[in-house]
Amino acid sequence: MATAKGYKMFRIKDGKLFPLYVLSNKETPMNVWIDAEEGEMVDGKVKSKLGKLAYRPGWHIAEIPNSPWIGKKTESGELIRRKDCVWCEVEYRTDKNYQPEARENGWRAGRWAVQRAYLKHIPWNGYYKFRTNTNGDVWIISGNIKVNRILSNEEVNEICRENGVVPQKVEEIA
Repeated sequence: MATAKGYKMFRIKDGKLFPLYVLSNKETPMNVWIDAEEGEMVDGKVKSKLGKLAYRPGWHIAEIPNSPWIGKKTESGELIRRKDCVWCEVEYRTDKNYQPEARENGWRAGRWAVQRAYLKHIPWNGYYKFRTNTNGDVWIISGNIKVNRILSNEEVNEICRENGVVPQKVEEIA
């Protein structure tokens, strides 16, 4: 089995991990391989805590533990990571690279659109990379993950800085 390391943010409650938006009430165990599941469909989109989302099934993983577009907005308008969210180091399966199939989906009528370069099925035992736009961060979408450990805020900050990224601030615990 071939694997690679990535990072995924989870909501933490009573020491248990939960996905942020899709299937957000389903606990995610640690140290075991977990297959992705499809979320509930509504009007051709996936039901989530945010509303209806594009159907891109699989575990969504970051290359570095940073997603400054997700968080709680402060009075100054800055997005900070919520105190009930943690970054975890995960492994994902790389036995099959689905990138050629995802890339093919980005072409329509001879025109390329990066936001269409994704799969409409779970990438079992493999992965592909997806960008929401040409300037956006890359997401790894995989069919299988194993959550290895929860990262401390210090570890998150160090990994971000090593990759030339300013770490997102974290909401203070009252």
